Amino acid sequence: MKKTLMAIFLFLMAAMFSGCIQESLVMPVAVVKGKVAVPPGQVPLGVKITVAGMTSAYAYADDSGAYSLELRKSGRFLLVAHGRDFEVNYTWVDIEIEKTVTAPNISLDTKIVGEALWVASIVDFPDATAFSIKSIEPVWSPASATMYDDGSHGDLLANDGIYMLRQTRLTTGSQQYAIEYKKSDGSTVVAKSDPHEENKRNGNSELYIIESTVKLARGDVTSDLNSVDYSKVKLATKKGSRSMFLNTDGSYSFAMEGNGIEYLVFRSTNFHIRAIPIDLSTVTLYDVPTTTLSSKRSGELKVILVASDFVDVSNPTVVGTFKGWSNPQQLYDDGTNGDEAAGDGVYTRLFTGIAPGTYEYAFNINKENQVKDPYQESGNPTYSIIEVKQ
Repeated sequence: MKKTLMAIFLFLMAAMFSGCIQESLVMPVAVVKGKVAVPPGQVPLGVKITVAGMTSAYAYADDSGAYSLELRKSGRFLLVAHGRDFEVNYTWVDIEIEKTVTAPNISLDTKIVGEALWVASIVDFPDATAFSIKSIEPVWSPASATMYDDGSHGDLLANDGIYMLRQTRLTTGSQQYAIEYKKSDGSTVVAKSDPHEENKRNGNSELYIIESTVKLARGDVTSDLNSVDYSKVKLATKKGSRSMFLNTDGSYSFAMEGNGIEYLVFRSTNFHIRAIPIDLSTVTLYDVPTTTLSSKRSGELKVILVASDFVDVSNPTVVGTFKGWSNPQQLYDDGTNGDEAAGDGVYTRLFTGIAPGTYEYAFNINKENQVKDPYQESGNPTYSIIEVKQ
């Protein structure tokens, strides 16, 4: 018996040193190294990176954003990064077995108060032809919202099989949801869970919608007039939901909410409206450069539309009694026709030669929707009103 055991032991030792058993035990892998990039002052520690179509493959970023994944087959893979404090984003990487590859950086934006962004792909659900997000707790009205693969509603690239959806004005805190998708036969399937969920609550996928963080913008205004009392100039943001009047000397300290680009809109009956974009993504106290307001000249009428205040702004126009309701006037974001800066999201039109008086007007933000001016001088239940000076 001892001789038999010794023979088996010697055989195993020989086999191990020859590499036969070692080769059979070690499975070849591909190593993916990458980095999650977040805004300055933010820490990506704990951001989870998942691999579409492979629920068992994931990694977490360290405090520098670095992560490492091991995958057991070659191919092209979709990597999705998501975390409690950041909006979801993704990248593609090509992998070869027994090689180490570096994935492109995944850039994550800080979440915006009251907003949420979802992603779903045909990599995770190969038989899907369309996707939607079904709210569970709290429930929206309507309860489900369509996801898009056309470059809109938060989607990054049209027709790439990756569907996204951005929702605004949501209740902050926990949002439980499910991914629904349609199949080619017309049937609808509710997925058991989101493969790229942030968390799970009560058996449902959960996304956290961040609470309001108040920040402060401070600065002052000047103008082409002398000895002006600026206390009648109104400063507003977010469609006028937050507003204040300036101090007599034109100074202000204005509480704001959100991250990323916001707009300060200045308006009074004596000055042309002006919108200033400021970036709140990296600071809690923003010192705004001195803002110069232009006094209204005889016959001048100026309107602006801040595109981020509305959804689906497309070729916006203004209509009103000063040009006729059936004669829409194009608004511009190209640095012409009174527009200050091309491509800043502020559509503008400066009219001259308008007879003095007061005029009703409204904006057509696309072919179907007409809205009042959120920053109007005055208005009635239907239209905004603006005054043209003598």
